[in-house]
Amino acid sequence: MPELPEVETIRRGLLKTVKGKRIKTITVLLPKMVRRHALPDEVTRRARGKVVVDIRRRGKTLLFFFDSRDVLIFRLGMTGQMLWSHPKAMLKKDKYTHVIIDFGKRERVLFRDMRQFGEVYITTESHLEKVLAMGAEPLEEGFSLGTLKQITSSSMRIKQLLMDQRKIAGIGNIYSDEILFVAGIHPLKQADALRKKELLLLHRAIGEILTEAIARKGDTIGQYRDLFGESGGYQEVHRVYQRGDEPCYRCGSLIRRIKLAGRSCHFCPSCQR
Repeated sequence: MPELPEVETIRRGLLKTVKGKRIKTITVLLPKMVRRHALPDEVTRRARGKVVVDIRRRGKTLLFFFDSRDVLIFRLGMTGQMLWSHPKAMLKKDKYTHVIIDFGKRERVLFRDMRQFGEVYITTESHLEKVLAMGAEPLEEGFSLGTLKQITSSSMRIKQLLMDQRKIAGIGNIYSDEILFVAGIHPLKQADALRKKELLLLHRAIGEILTEAIARKGDTIGQYRDLFGESGGYQEVHRVYQRGDEPCYRCGSLIRRIKLAGRSCHFCPSCQR
């Protein structure tokens, strides 16, 4: 599932290609992809003819800001892709192409989603945060050690808390494993049991891992591709994620894989306590 680094990579590609351009039309080929806040026809009507004044990211969502002060929102779900099609690299729609944003002059963005867990919807800037209902952005300046301490005042397991989008926006299964390994924290530890030093290490690891993953243009272990169809490179440097029964790079112990709330969880039993 695309997490913060993958969505940020796509956002940066969209900034280069569609910011400042006017939408000729938007076509919703699979109506059920519009799951809330507006019917497909309303999304089409409100997006048609609008200029994309900015592309932002909130957690794992992509936000197209229009000159009308509407915001078109894409959630990529498990297998969602956004791909740029233009005269030098024309892409054909296929059975997994569910939304097409047409800018004219044969320039389009295709939204593909094999498993159809993604969605698209539209709202106003004034209602955006209420609609998204997300927690703190972990790479913003406001995400201080004090903020993290406040967020972790919970009896939740720390891995589950890191993946709770209402508390911290953008971290999922891949990066929660990687962050906790770098911080040396066991994934089953209660969040409110973290000591001051552990909080400091966790805060540092969140910034380190997410920044590194963005620099590598995300993690391609499944369907993820960037806007130009290229794979990410973070999968080449996994510390623990998907390395069950392989030796830890730090201590040589075998990486363990367990289930936590129905999700896989990878950690080093020696390095993470």
